[in-house]
Amino acid sequence: MKRHPIPLPYRSQHPHPCDGRLPPDLHAELQQRITEVATSTIELARGEILAHSGAAFHHLYLVVSGAFKAVQLGAEGKSQIVCFYGPRELMGLSGFSHRCYTSDLVALAPSVVCEFSVQSVESAISADRALLERLLIYISENLERAEQDQFMLGSLTAPQRIACFLQRMQTARRRLGEDVHSFELPMTREELGSYLGLTMETISRLLSHLHAQDVARIDKRHVHILRDDLLQVWRDEGVDLPLPKRKKPPELKLA
Repeated sequence: MKRHPIPLPYRSQHPHPCDGRLPPDLHAELQQRITEVATSTIELARGEILAHSGAAFHHLYLVVSGAFKAVQLGAEGKSQIVCFYGPRELMGLSGFSHRCYTSDLVALAPSVVCEFSVQSVESAISADRALLERLLIYISENLERAEQDQFMLGSLTAPQRIACFLQRMQTARRRLGEDVHSFELPMTREELGSYLGLTMETISRLLSHLHAQDVARIDKRHVHILRDDLLQVWRDEGVDLPLPKRKKPPELKLA
């Protein structure tokens, strides 16, 4: 992990490392104020941990490039991926509640983030109530998405979950003005299964069935959505997956 401090005189000049990279649904004035308090950019390799669960909450992070997973450790020591983050998303917002990070933030790929001092952000919003309200709106929208994720995991079938996930990827890319029908998944099938509460075998069967039904073409991590309407059918109604093939038991030979 390499940290590159942003010199104070440079923060008011252009181009700034965070310019144009904050979430598009974050109010413009709040974007500007947050950019002003950016302290560093940080480079990470795949697998490096940016923040540890339980560590003191001192910084917020903006994903400039790459992707991250938020991992929580259960009571029995089993890890669970609870969220994925991509470019122009803020990480660490849940730290405001208990003043510590609630999950490990782990790079899924070579990534770059902008780092913001929580103290500086709080000083900026305490001086301007309008900024506080805009930040609360943004946090509330993130909370709503987290509640939708809980509904997805608790109420939807496996085909509905994968369809919902792909539609979320499309929504995130649409907000960024990027191609919503052709993109790379930053996570492995095992990591996707951890997030969706499904085994890697089930994930592989789902992706193969999406391909077989001409809903989407999946080549390793590259996804090409062929039919938005069929993907919506998967999301609304689900589908029946073919039963997994079972190996025939070896024939017994009589002596």
